[in-house]
Amino acid sequence: MTTTQKQAIVNEIRLLSEKESQSKVAKKADVSTATISQMLNHNWDLIKDEMWQRVKINLRIELEWQTADTTNFRELSKLLNKVQSRGMSICIVHNAGTGKSHTYKLYERTYENVIYIECKNYWTKKSYVKQLLTACGLDAFGTVEDMIEKFIKHVKGLVKPIIIIDQFDKLKEPSMDLFMDFYNDLDKHCGFVLSGVPALKKRIERGCQNEKIGYDELKSRIGKKYIPLYPIKEKDVQAVCEANGVTDEQFINEAFNTCEGDLRRVRRSIDQYFLMQNN
Repeated sequence: MTTTQKQAIVNEIRLLSEKESQSKVAKKADVSTATISQMLNHNWDLIKDEMWQRVKINLRIELEWQTADTTNFRELSKLLNKVQSRGMSICIVHNAGTGKSHTYKLYERTYENVIYIECKNYWTKKSYVKQLLTACGLDAFGTVEDMIEKFIKHVKGLVKPIIIIDQFDKLKEPSMDLFMDFYNDLDKHCGFVLSGVPALKKRIERGCQNEKIGYDELKSRIGKKYIPLYPIKEKDVQAVCEANGVTDEQFINEAFNTCEGDLRRVRRSIDQYFLMQNN
């Protein structure tokens, strides 16, 4: 890893440390507080590249990619701000590749008291609760009940917090059911964003139709609404390309026509563009 890349990571650590303690940043990064301190103080000689890489990944630091002011990035950021300031609960459902997760991650890094997790298929209920605590910069150990109580107590002490549960559709039902408990304990104090692909809406609606326990309550708590995002337009693809150093109009037009509304495909096209430029 180059010195420039390390400095970029340190800059991000410093920004995060201004919002919360170095100890919490260290827990999120899954390294010791001493390691974070050494990085900030430029004592880098004994820090291996593997450690830098771990910090970069766990803190979701992007070194080679610039955020573009797309329609969804702009409008979703405004919506998150409203949810956080008003303690609302919403469910966002839209196709993959429209910028949801990228916006959530940047929002977490930018604003205070934002708890963001990206759910995984393999998580158990305990794994899920541990990830929530880690996202808060807290130690994640003890029984599931102890950890849940610790999490709720922590959130109650925050000023206008927001919990963003991305890829909520990947959670198993015991984990999904916890949302109702969190909502009941934190209603009006905390904003909630449940987010996923269209399969999330189908799952909730199917659960309601089959009268499965918890689904009617879940749907009620999100206002019985599923908020969509905007379809990707050529101006969005142009913004992404230009933010990342591509101004070729023919390339931008082709990237839009072949991306099928998926900005991840645009990113791959940009990566391939620079790969060809370097050959």
